[in-house]
Amino acid sequence: MPVSPLVLQASAFFAQAPEAALSFAASRMELWSLRRREVLPPDGSAFTGFGLVVQGSVQALERTLDGREAPLVSASAGEVLGLAQLLAERRLPMRWVASQGPATVAVLQQSLALELLQMPEMAWRAARWLAQQVNDMAAWQKFLAVHPVSARVCASLLHLMEPDGSLRLPTHAELGWRLNTTRETVTRVLQRLQQDGVVLREGELWRVRQAAALRRLAQAENPT
Repeated sequence: MPVSPLVLQASAFFAQAPEAALSFAASRMELWSLRRREVLPPDGSAFTGFGLVVQGSVQALERTLDGREAPLVSASAGEVLGLAQLLAERRLPMRWVASQGPATVAVLQQSLALELLQMPEMAWRAARWLAQQVNDMAAWQKFLAVHPVSARVCASLLHLMEPDGSLRLPTHAELGWRLNTTRETVTRVLQRLQQDGVVLREGELWRVRQAAALRRLAQAENPT
């Protein structure tokens, strides 16, 4: 079934997009509903199109040589997926999974997605989105030089913190993967920060209550 243009406009990628682009995407996208742990696409092959997460969140997972699942990147409601794989010359195949619960994704097939991205305004939006991804990856690389690991986790929280102190964290497994540590270590550091009153969990969101304390911990002056 077609996707409402209002659903697209609620995302940063399509906000205030030209009417022609909105109409093109809305009339050609398909809504895919995924149960927890269900794969996009359902046959388990690599996803080759363009998607917008309408509800829930999805993760791109890959298996390491020893058979473990490695979370590569995640996309939450309002975020897009598949742009890098559409445009890269050497593509990294990705399987997207509804890892935390049910999710709904608006999907545009590969040929139609490429047609959408040939529109000048949408090409510019794609370029800006990809540039932000490169910038974010560089920031995560910087955290790998921070020691001990507890300080590394704290530094990543400062990076993710919004001006109002709120935090929308990826899964502990993904955060551990990005920081070259384990999910258990991330969980342990977050629990300690909660106990010390540095952060507070509010449902799916987190909130930094003591930014100065978190900054000191990130500088390894008083590691947890």
